Order: sequence, then C-alpha cells, then structure tokens
Amino acid sequence: MKNTPHWQLLVILYFLMVAIPVYLVHIKLKNRAYANRTFINLLIYFAGLLGSALILHTICMWLYFTFFFTVKS
Repeated sequence: MKNTPHWQLLVILYFLMVAIPVYLVHIKLKNRAYANRTFINLLIYFAGLLGSALILHTICMWLYFTFFFTVKS
C-alpha cells in the first residue's frame, strides 16, 4: 500500500461505495431468505450479493484508476 498513490482515499472510497451498500444488500436479502426458505430465495441471495459486489467494485475501481491513480511518464 505504501507505493499506491492516495491509498487512504481508496480505502474510504471503497468503504463508502462497496462495503456499506453490499452489507445493506446482505441484510435485505438475508431477511427475505429467512422469511421464505426456498432454494430460489437462496439463489437470489447469492446472486444479488455477488452481483452487487462485482458491479460496485468495478465502478469504484474505475473511479479510482480514472481520477485518482495518475501515472506519470
């Protein structure tokens, strides 16, 4: 992390854009899965959690590499 530019900003950005929203999706989908225990709800839980994490991670990394990670030649 020492050689990563603005690593503190990356950690804050990742926490706000990925960790908190994925945790909220986890809570909502877990409550839905526990309310009606079916295999479909379990699949929806895992697909929703992985899908939201992948999409938010991609957006966060794109923002970081586009605007904050500057490569100087």
